[in-house]
Amino acid sequence: MLFWIVAALVLLLVILFAAAAGFGGVLLILGLVALLTGLYALLFKRRSWVGLPHRRSGGVVAAAGLVALIVGVGVAGATAAPGGNTDKAALVSPVQQSATPTPTPTNPANSACLTAAETRQYNKQTLVCTMGSDQRLVWMTEADSKRVVAEKAAADKAAADKLAAEKAAAEKAAADKAAADKAAADQAAAQLAAEQAAAQKAAQEAVKPAPVAPAPAPAAPAAPAAAYYANCAAAKAAGAAPLYAGQPGYRPGLDGDSDGKACEK
Repeated sequence: MLFWIVAALVLLLVILFAAAAGFGGVLLILGLVALLTGLYALLFKRRSWVGLPHRRSGGVVAAAGLVALIVGVGVAGATAAPGGNTDKAALVSPVQQSATPTPTPTNPANSACLTAAETRQYNKQTLVCTMGSDQRLVWMTEADSKRVVAEKAAADKAAADKLAAEKAAAEKAAADKAAADKAAADQAAAQLAAEQAAAQKAAQEAVKPAPVAPAPAPAAPAAPAAAYYANCAAAKAAGAAPLYAGQPGYRPGLDGDSDGKACEK
């Protein structure tokens, strides 16, 4: 059933192509059908609508279809070319064929723009070669060129100002950080010096000898409140000599040199 359906479609296409392109069209459609049929059997390893038994047969049919397709294209093109040229020639009048074309000014926009600021005249307008926003040189009218150049200059200045501001801000931030780091370092150094001085002072105080209290002076032997010595021998015998002025037992009679010290010898 599939064979008859495909065969009917192929026959219909052959008739249509034969009517449109002649023998070349017939070869063209038959070559295309054969190429597709052979490729189907070759790639999918299945029987096609014409029942090709194996891949080798599919390859042969595909190759034959390709050759027929190429030949059909050549035949169809050769058949159609003379008629096309004849039709075109018929549309041109004898006057047009013999007349020499008058040169007309060429729009610079149709040509390449290679040098910036180059100018050309067209239709009473001055066209200027200008760098566009896409970084390509194009022809523009003088007014558009001035506008684009001014916009580009303003954009470049804004970008430069922004870059300078960012650089200044970065430098200021770096300077502030350096100053803060130096202040922190100075404070840490001062604190370390104070701690070292305190530790050194504490160490010196730790090794400093404690002050020694002066020894009390030996007390003079107390004499009896009503002591009386007849002479220095008696005072010495009592262990009270020498006698000082104000002490019990002192009297001017025992102090021969009146120096306040009696029985000193």
